[in-house]
Parts: sequence; structure tokens; C-alpha cells
Amino acid sequence: MEQLICSLSKESDDDKRREKLAGILDKELSDASADDATKGEVPRFAQLFQVSLDTVGEQVQTAAREAALEKQQSDNGLVAALEGDADYGKNGEGADGGDTIERRKSPEELQLWALIDMMVQSKTRVKLYMGSLGSQGEFR
Repeated sequence: MEQLICSLSKESDDDKRREKLAGILDKELSDASADDATKGEVPRFAQLFQVSLDTVGEQVQTAAREAALEKQQSDNGLVAALEGDADYGKNGEGADGGDTIERRKSPEELQLWALIDMMVQSKTRVKLYMGSLGSQGEFR
């Protein structure tokens, strides 16, 4: 389950990832016992998916923190080196005469956002399946 979640979370195209997740959840939830939904119980697959999603999320979050710390330390070293450069900082510009460097999201950060999106999508699908969302559910 964790490998599935990891694989889905690395899909860079949001629409493709959502489509794949919807297909998986729809299949698994439709295969789940109809008794689960009528009793108001969350299907076993949904429970396992949530636990695995939490586990993968924690792992990716830890990796993202470590990568951010390494990047920050690297950037601090670069700034210190550039401050020693005679051309750095003239006219409020960097050593190359250009503007400041644009920040890009790390792969770990992008994966974290994908995991958050997957959490929202999966919870919404489960609520729809259980009838607690939509025109027949408690959230109208």
C-alpha cells in the first residue's frame, strides 16, 4: 500500500494523479462489503489507505525537512562566499548583476503537496461512498 501511495504521490501531473487515485478508490470501495457502508463503518481498504498515507507523509516530511536544512546550510555558505566577492551587492544586485535567485520547490515539497491532495481526495471519495457527502448526506 505504501509503495502505491509513494508512486502516486510522485506523479507530477495533478489531473493524472487524481484520476488514478479516483479509479483505485472507486474500484476498491465498490468491492467493499455493502454492509460496511450501511452500518456507517469505514471500509477496511480506506482505513489501510489512510494509515499508509499518514506513514508515507511522515517519511516524506522528514526527508523534506532534512533536504531544506541541507539547502539552507548550503545557501548560507554560498552567501558568505559571495559577500566576500568585491562585486557582490553593488546596486542591490547579486555578483552576476542579476536579480536574486528564484526559489523552486524541492521534489520532497512537491510530493508533500501531492500527499495532501491525495488525503483530501481519498477522504472525499470515502464520504461519498458512505453517503455522508452530497445531496443524500449530512453535508448538504
